[in-house]
Amino acid sequence: MSHGEMAEGVVQSAKMIVGDVDYLDYVNAYVDEDIDVDRQIKRYLAENAGQTIIVCTDIFGGSVNNNWLRYMQQEKNIYLIAGLSLPLLIELVLGLDKQSNENINTIIERATENAKNSVKFCNEIDFEVAKDDF
Repeated sequence: MSHGEMAEGVVQSAKMIVGDVDYLDYVNAYVDEDIDVDRQIKRYLAENAGQTIIVCTDIFGGSVNNNWLRYMQQEKNIYLIAGLSLPLLIELVLGLDKQSNENINTIIERATENAKNSVKFCNEIDFEVAKDDF
């Protein structure tokens, strides 16, 4: 879930890469001024009652994230991640699709760590050294 349509774009991009995963969903917040975020979250939870839900929000401490924080404390089946990105979603889907006996916390921790490591300032990469590695 994100401010605006970022969530939709990231989910669509992820599905282009990993395939049309039916459990990968999005909610765009603040695109319709008549629908508040809290109502969107309540509707999503009602539609997915009893399911394990991993929520990725765009900004830690932002209004979308803060609204989910309240529900995370009430519901034991919600896992909340701030910092929505394409690498994060791909890592989550691939980790969940392995269907291993890994704990969901382990899958999320690995996905968030790998997503952090995917952010690079390319101007500071020494491409000569990188060529020698191949």
